[in-house]
Amino acid sequence: MTVPKLTIYNNIACPYANRVQIALQETKQEHELVDIDLKTPRPEYYLKEVNPYGEVPALKTADGNIILESLVIAEYLADSNPDASLLSKDPLQRAQSRYLIQHWTSRTQPAIAKASLALDSPAEEAKALDLAEAELEKVDVLLRKVNITKEGPYFLGAQFSYADLALAPFLARGYLLTAFHEESVQKAWDERLKANNNVQRFLTWRQAVVERPSVLKSTPSKEVVLDAYSTKFLKNRL
Repeated sequence: MTVPKLTIYNNIACPYANRVQIALQETKQEHELVDIDLKTPRPEYYLKEVNPYGEVPALKTADGNIILESLVIAEYLADSNPDASLLSKDPLQRAQSRYLIQHWTSRTQPAIAKASLALDSPAEEAKALDLAEAELEKVDVLLRKVNITKEGPYFLGAQFSYADLALAPFLARGYLLTAFHEESVQKAWDERLKANNNVQRFLTWRQAVVERPSVLKSTPSKEVVLDAYSTKFLKNRL
């Protein structure tokens, strides 16, 4: 079953919009892209007819129905295109996938964001990096607990699925954790993770996900991301 052509309101630098782009690549869903500039006031039509909050992504079906929020849109695309096998048929695996996404969103990503902005003192920086590393170790535990058969590198094993898709944009932007730190800190962080036996499953998973063709095709360049995040970063520092 395929869904008629969709309209996707997108912004290339937005990780949440990237989730939908990856889902579109995986499902091979026909669509039209409409770019929404997040650095300027939203068009009046967008606020009145699509999303009153002005956020992306948004999806408009062929008959004019609107779906908001990246995870909801990605799940809709996965549900509508079952041949892509993004959603497990196993209720336990579906629950585990939802939990990984929730855990990353509520615990891991905030720790990474805090580390990226911990620039006021070496002590603050060290503490924030320690916390980020500890959170990645917890993600490693979750990955090992679910994929106990070691049949493949993804969250559920050999099959790229909804959880991988949902977190791929953040994994692909892993460099943001130290992007605003000194270059020596960036190099030391990479070596630190490589030497940590408690994050090796995480590193294997991250590499597999970010090298997935759908993720590579949907991920903006580092320059585009850094330009968007530099603006956000400066606002947070003022």
